[in-house]
Amino acid sequence: MIHWTYIILLTTISCNNQQQKVVESNTPASAKSTVLTDPKNQICWAGTLNGKTPVFIHYYLDSNIIIGEITYLNTKKKLPIKLLGTIEDDKSYRLLEFEKSGNITGIITGLPTDKVFNGSWFSPKTRKELAVSLVKKDTAIISNKADIQLQDIFGDYHYQYSEAGYQGDFEIKKLPNSKASFAINSVTDEPARNVAEIDEDTITLNTTQFIYKLPDAKDCGFQVKFYKGFVYIRYTNGYCIGQFGNNATIDGIFLKTK
Repeated sequence: MIHWTYIILLTTISCNNQQQKVVESNTPASAKSTVLTDPKNQICWAGTLNGKTPVFIHYYLDSNIIIGEITYLNTKKKLPIKLLGTIEDDKSYRLLEFEKSGNITGIITGLPTDKVFNGSWFSPKTRKELAVSLVKKDTAIISNKADIQLQDIFGDYHYQYSEAGYQGDFEIKKLPNSKASFAINSVTDEPARNVAEIDEDTITLNTTQFIYKLPDAKDCGFQVKFYKGFVYIRYTNGYCIGQFGNNATIDGIFLKTK
């Protein structure tokens, strides 16, 4: 039987408790340096991949965005990995494990209930799929806030499902007089590499999100919303049919890399 007692020692506030507490002396430096999110939204799970690999997951929800971390408990340092995802139209979850480079090492999908989260884990690189079996935990946790200030959004963002998979880049630059320029370029997986591209354009930007409509397209628009460390792009009128290469898309989560 796998024991989860030491997970509790890593953290300082209950997932379901809104009262902040003192950090334990044996808490790793990585945990001590984080700051508290809104604890009422914290959700924690413990379980396994394929019945063998022990994992601990925690996240909170911002509308349909999922923001958290996954820790593989059989690793030596037990370092948390950024976990970002979305709640789909059918209420199922789609969670992405991000390396700092923007490379996605794992995709977790499933439909959690009040007590269990069963689904699958998939590697974009190896194409290996494992069963996910998690149980909800009333465990203590600290997480980074995802709020961001306007001056901090500018830079380069990227995602890729391995070298051979789907890839995308988003760039936004600050301009004078509350203006900004941005561009998006995404490609499908090998060997086709069909392209979805938004040429560099200038917009007025006073908040950490904006809606953009393609100048020459009647119904093609999308929302860009910034969080600390990533940006989420979603279509506002459904997929822009006929605007991009076959199966190419600009929507998704892009991790800030620069």
